[in-house]
Amino acid sequence: MESSSYKNMVKSTSVFGGAQIVQMLISILRSKFVAIFLGSAGMGINAIFQSTIAVVFNLLSFGVFQSAVRDFSQAFESKDLKRLTITNQVFSKIVFFVGILMVLIFLAGAVWFSKIAFQDTDHSWYFALLSIYVFFTALSTGKVTFLQGTRNLTYLAKASILGAVLSLLTSIPLLYFFGVLGIVLSLISSSILIYLVQLYFSNKIKLEEIDKLEFKETVNLSLPILKLGSVLMISSVTITFFTYVTNIYIGRYGRIEDLGFFQGVSSIIAQSIAVVTAVLASDFFPRLAAVHAEKEKVNILVNQQSELISLIIAPIMIILIVFAPLIVRVLLSTEFLVIVPMLRWMSLSLLVRGIWLTMSYIILSKGDKKAYFIYDALLGNGLVFIFNIYAYSKWGLQGLGISFLTGSVVVAILLYVVVFIKYEFKFEKQFIKTLGILLMLTLLPFISTLLFQGWSQYTISFFFVIIMICYCFKVLNERIGIIEMFKVKFKR
Repeated sequence: MESSSYKNMVKSTSVFGGAQIVQMLISILRSKFVAIFLGSAGMGINAIFQSTIAVVFNLLSFGVFQSAVRDFSQAFESKDLKRLTITNQVFSKIVFFVGILMVLIFLAGAVWFSKIAFQDTDHSWYFALLSIYVFFTALSTGKVTFLQGTRNLTYLAKASILGAVLSLLTSIPLLYFFGVLGIVLSLISSSILIYLVQLYFSNKIKLEEIDKLEFKETVNLSLPILKLGSVLMISSVTITFFTYVTNIYIGRYGRIEDLGFFQGVSSIIAQSIAVVTAVLASDFFPRLAAVHAEKEKVNILVNQQSELISLIIAPIMIILIVFAPLIVRVLLSTEFLVIVPMLRWMSLSLLVRGIWLTMSYIILSKGDKKAYFIYDALLGNGLVFIFNIYAYSKWGLQGLGISFLTGSVVVAILLYVVVFIKYEFKFEKQFIKTLGILLMLTLLPFISTLLFQGWSQYTISFFFVIIMICYCFKVLNERIGIIEMFKVKFKR
């Protein structure tokens, strides 16, 4: 693999990844305060609010945020400043329209949302208030899309950190004093603050001064974004719908506490690989979209990125597996210790989840709308949904952990077969070897948690943690010469 390309990838990952780590820690702290102030029931209610928002947001955004990243990236790559300016002007109008539409839907459908989610109308006004949240979230997501497409990762990183810090500082007192209402108020205040921060940093990027586009011209230029976006929207809604129905199923046919437990472990898993998912969306996808027509460049880029994210994910996996009880106590509360087995099973899936995401971005970069919808959104997430429902009805919370792992493996294999057949992509032997070693080093401590308890289990597992960290460092050093770089800097 090319050392310079790998170094650039590591550099961009470290810049934006560092910001995401800070953002992740702040998000975990917010979940911690929800768990402390409102308990597992509060976590369950928060999950329902979030999943309802996600369904409506993905439905009414028409996929324009994902679609526009591709347009911004191609305009930026061509170094055509006028084209970039026009794309931004058109996209800004689309985003404002999307935001207003979301407000109207939340106001008109508040009672309906409450009946579906809680089987009453008592929560209607909460959903009405959330119309403010979705409006500012739409605007801020538009600014993030612009920064992603133009690869201004430094500004994006700074905005992410500042926005997350400000939102946490306002959320804590609101959650403490207002209970369930505090969840809604904290979401609203966070969305406004994050938008203002994103607006400040996006305005730092200078574009050309051009005349405002006429309505007809704006509509014509919007069509390419909307065409790809509409298919992505259907896919996103399908994915979010499966999550929403899973939450509703657990809350209605199980216990609301179980939903809170599931939300708790899901938040830990999501935040654990937030760095990876953010880097893939913000850095990898724009670069991949720019070279999507060149098979050799795609193969090199994807193999490099897959190895890099695997080397990041593997240490996180093993730490989650070994120290799951301690992590749950620190991040949530002792009430959530019941999720430890589920957390370990779900943690075991993170490496293949990384492969799943990478394969999805190959399909998206090609603009292959049909393949993305069928294989990722419908079959992929549909299989995980079926596994989850069956496993929960049979084995409860631990069943959800096993089904999460099983579904992730099946879907990762499915998507790899798809990109291999359709686009002639294949993993290099070097990556396959690295992946095999990482999986082995993760499975062994996982097995030790099943066979041993107490200090003996921690002693054996900690040994593998050290080996994992040393191996990941060794591979990275071979690729980019970390030790040599430090030697040069030290001499200077």
